[in-house]
Amino acid sequence: MKTKLTVPDCEHCKNRNSTLFHFCHTTETEVINENKTCALYKKGQVVFHEESNSYGLYCLNSGKVKLYKMGPDGKEQILKIVTPGDFIGYGALLSSSPYRVTAEVIQDAVICFVPKEIIIQLFKDNSRFSEGMVKLLTKTLDDTVEKMADIAYKPVRGRIAEALLILKETYKDDSNPDGIINITREDLASYVGTVKETAIRVLKDFKEEGLVTTESHSIKIIDAKGLARVCELYD
Repeated sequence: MKTKLTVPDCEHCKNRNSTLFHFCHTTETEVINENKTCALYKKGQVVFHEESNSYGLYCLNSGKVKLYKMGPDGKEQILKIVTPGDFIGYGALLSSSPYRVTAEVIQDAVICFVPKEIIIQLFKDNSRFSEGMVKLLTKTLDDTVEKMADIAYKPVRGRIAEALLILKETYKDDSNPDGIINITREDLASYVGTVKETAIRVLKDFKEEGLVTTESHSIKIIDAKGLARVCELYD
């Protein structure tokens, strides 16, 4: 179960400038702040399930969340790892359709929730916010198409190299300036569309080639240019 807690108000949120809420006027921000709820989710907790109904917009204040679909074989395909400042569930909210993915916490997270009616009204009243949401939806679609194309056509070695470079930037923040990637081998495999054993084998190869170092659940890139060259081989 999620635990309620107190977080900074929206006006002073550390992530404000990295979200579309920075387009909001003072009165709009006050409405969001008064109507939102915030909760602490522990690693492994599900924020929402695929095919469940949407009742509002989630905004990640801290932590990490993976968005994934379940394949017919029962395997996860991770589409995105969400970082602080990102919205979650906006596609389902704006299309009034069920969620197309499951959102699960992979690093303890504080997540804020804004009711649907508040976001819909904001979408109608604030053109900069609505334009930003449309651009966000378009980028999400483009990223998903590109990711699926990579899985279909790029060899797994190239996919893992590219994923590690992306994940380094995803995990990098003030408390982790080196961008050490804290991810299970299962989640890494799911992220690139392969099996755990293959991900372990490729990581072992990268380690032997001096591209990365690894521990139980962490990966540190020590030769980003080398990984980039691996990616370029398959582009």
